[in-house]
Amino acid sequence: MGTASKYWKQIKINSSGSRQILEITEAKQFFTLNFPEYVIDSEISDINIQRQLLAWVQDNSDTNLERDSLLAERCLLCFISWQIDRVCQQLATNFGKNYGFTSQNLFPYVLTDDGRISSQKNQTSSCSFAQEILQSFNPNQSNLASWTTRKVKQHPELNSFLLECGVYLISDWAILNDTPPKQIEKIFSLFYNFTAFETRESIDILSSYHAIYRAQRRQKSLSRAGRKCLPPTTEQLEQISQLIETKTGKNISPKQVFTKLQDLASQVREYRISVRSGSLPTIPLDTSNQKSLDNQISLVQEADTIDEQNEFLSNYRKQFLLSLDDAIAKVTDTWLQLLKRRKNQKLEQFLQALYLYHCQGKSMTEIAQNVGLKAQYQVTRLLKLKSFRADIRQELLISLRGRILDIAQDYADPQHLKTIDNKIEIALDEQINRVFQEVESDSYKSQSSPQENLFAQRVCHHLDRI
Repeated sequence: MGTASKYWKQIKINSSGSRQILEITEAKQFFTLNFPEYVIDSEISDINIQRQLLAWVQDNSDTNLERDSLLAERCLLCFISWQIDRVCQQLATNFGKNYGFTSQNLFPYVLTDDGRISSQKNQTSSCSFAQEILQSFNPNQSNLASWTTRKVKQHPELNSFLLECGVYLISDWAILNDTPPKQIEKIFSLFYNFTAFETRESIDILSSYHAIYRAQRRQKSLSRAGRKCLPPTTEQLEQISQLIETKTGKNISPKQVFTKLQDLASQVREYRISVRSGSLPTIPLDTSNQKSLDNQISLVQEADTIDEQNEFLSNYRKQFLLSLDDAIAKVTDTWLQLLKRRKNQKLEQFLQALYLYHCQGKSMTEIAQNVGLKAQYQVTRLLKLKSFRADIRQELLISLRGRILDIAQDYADPQHLKTIDNKIEIALDEQINRVFQEVESDSYKSQSSPQENLFAQRVCHHLDRI
């Protein structure tokens, strides 16, 4: 989803290299004339608009006016400029502080479109980077936002600059895929000064990885240009583990294999950064501490750069909290409305009991004394915590699933989203289960520190607001 103005407002850089937004009047008039229903909407369907604009750009019939084709192209180029800007901002947010660059350092490499409306025949200079992106775009294989993101992160000069800063945008699995085992010996002995034992173990692991993962990838014809290297599946990790045991006699679990492969990729990454940038070794881009979600959702496992994984996980955490807050607010309000209809003091008792339980960690007996009830069982009957949590859990799953599918548009093409839709729901269900298992287990512990529990924190946050 997006806003309509992105189709007639162009992000460009001025002569001093600063970011500016240029409104293109003709593009706005063209868009308003052809998509009047979207102009006043705060959110629009980018896919439908882009499909129609692209059809006009590619229409070579006599009835199609060249000016319309050029204006449709300009609308798409405006959209691309916003996505380019977004990627640069994300790169700066993810890596800029640690590696010493800002988004303004990145803009000159990729924001090369000046916003003018002219045909290729009348252009004296080569086409802009945004035009290259549009010309290479295939709507049957990706969406325009995803394709733009990928092309920006593959830009040779941009990558050269990032390398100089110490950032190497390629996935662990792509690194391991194109690293010969013989090179490991050179890297470990000359660059890291590792022992012969450590070197031999890494070579055995990488050779086994190639024998299983890379061989299967080639058999499935997935190694052609442009296809992403997905992380190895559980089955592949088991096969790699078995092969290592057969070759060396060492029993390494699939989980350990996965960790060792990630460590090996980080070491090769650091070596490549140092060699290609001519700089001293830098801290590798390791996201091993952030694997909880992308080990579950194959959508994130398709991210072809490390920062895409970081970005998705960051977005996921934000959406999880927003969805949890929404679910707590909605269910609490529903329960309060039901209590209000009974026209007795239970509404106030319920709110007070809910606060004492989640925010102060009081026991049921203590709560009974505070809210004017005689026994613990009356508090249990009043709060109905299992039902309360179950309702919130259901609302959370519905809300979070919608939010995740929405932000996922930038990480996978629409067709792929359809195929993994059920997997996403299962993965999210598992993530939500962890939160509620934690609060359920806390019910049998001392409630002295309720604020350590995420669910309790968010319930208190909502109660403070009302």
